[in-house]
Amino acid sequence: MTMFRTLRAAATLALLATCAFAGTAFAAGPAARAAPHPTFGAGWRAFVPDPGRVVGVYIPNWEPPALMERLPPGSVTHALYAFLRICGPGQLPKDEAACAQRQAFQLASSDTEKTFDAAFTKLKQREPALKVLASVGGWGGSDPFFHFVNEPARRAVFVASAADFLRAHPAFDGIDIDWEHPTSNGSANGVALGAPEDGEGYAALMHDLRRALDALGSQTQRRYLVTSAVNTTDAIVKKVNFRAAAPALDLIFMMTYDHYGSWSAAAGHHAALRDSRPGANDSLAGAVQAMGEAGVPKAKLVAGVAMYGRGFEGVQPLRGGQFSGAPKSGPFPPGDGSLTYREIAALYLDAQGRGKGGFRVMLDPLTLGYGLWSPSTKRYLGYDDPRAVLAKGIYARREGLAGVFAWELSQDNGDLLDAMNRGMGKRPR
Repeated sequence: MTMFRTLRAAATLALLATCAFAGTAFAAGPAARAAPHPTFGAGWRAFVPDPGRVVGVYIPNWEPPALMERLPPGSVTHALYAFLRICGPGQLPKDEAACAQRQAFQLASSDTEKTFDAAFTKLKQREPALKVLASVGGWGGSDPFFHFVNEPARRAVFVASAADFLRAHPAFDGIDIDWEHPTSNGSANGVALGAPEDGEGYAALMHDLRRALDALGSQTQRRYLVTSAVNTTDAIVKKVNFRAAAPALDLIFMMTYDHYGSWSAAAGHHAALRDSRPGANDSLAGAVQAMGEAGVPKAKLVAGVAMYGRGFEGVQPLRGGQFSGAPKSGPFPPGDGSLTYREIAALYLDAQGRGKGGFRVMLDPLTLGYGLWSPSTKRYLGYDDPRAVLAKGIYARREGLAGVFAWELSQDNGDLLDAMNRGMGKRPR
């Protein structure tokens, strides 16, 4: 049996297990029938804590700290604060004030971090096992990495600054590197950056961080985490020395979303469970295979969930009810073609998870990705439905992954975080 057929069989079993778990019935063909309560509309539910099963979520610092009040007890093991920024060459113009007293390649720091540190401290009084990670970089904020990562002296400045940040903000338990992306920044800010040696520089950075945070931990009697959020497409994975980096990393958060969008040549489900064709690597299963071939143990991999969808105009399903690879005429909705799950649930799904407003809920039988499609307007929106998230959690457990995580909390109405926990086998309180 080929690797693709093995993954396909595993994903199919995961879907069937999800159907049984959620009480969901599926008709023959791509149209999905209703899923009963509590898959939809359950709200923010508490769970029995299980630190051994990762359920992570990004918490953006452009939202108020009160966002964390949505987190029910036991529902999250890892909170990723987004984002810390880096000063010096490549810094964002908006970080000028925060970098005024900082050296090149040090972390910017402001009252925002102090405010969130206090909020995380309060949250951890209720959730003492919660791990809080300071995520550095992000899309648009990663350009400074390209200016220091291949220079040991410059790397040392950054690493020392990361340790200083953790010393000054005791609610944080580690550093998450969200470098988008070693060898190519995709001209995120209008300037192309990247070099082949970035792949080795990435590994060197992780080991430098590991040594520095271990040294800090010996002083504070704590163990700090080193994690990384990574693009899992072949264009990046094959250029980064993950085999060398992996021993220094506690967890790797696979950004298994944004495979399709307004920038892509065709429409497609941006966060599917299974590849659209053999070797496409446009899914969670494809990412697990790619990262395994790159030398990363499965037990360190965390599966990505998107709390938003991406859509297209002018889409007609391909033969077999498949949408990935279908022609498109533009983004839907206008602009970047994205909608939060909270908006999707309010506008296009009824209380049983059926489509409304002229949209049908469609299950792509190949990718196992859920989407909304309007036969009259030819609009398609691929998104992580709670039923798909359940399947991802079951798949993660079946494959021996560390768990699941999502971008990002403010985009959910409680459905997806609930599905993440249930998919990981956690028990509601």
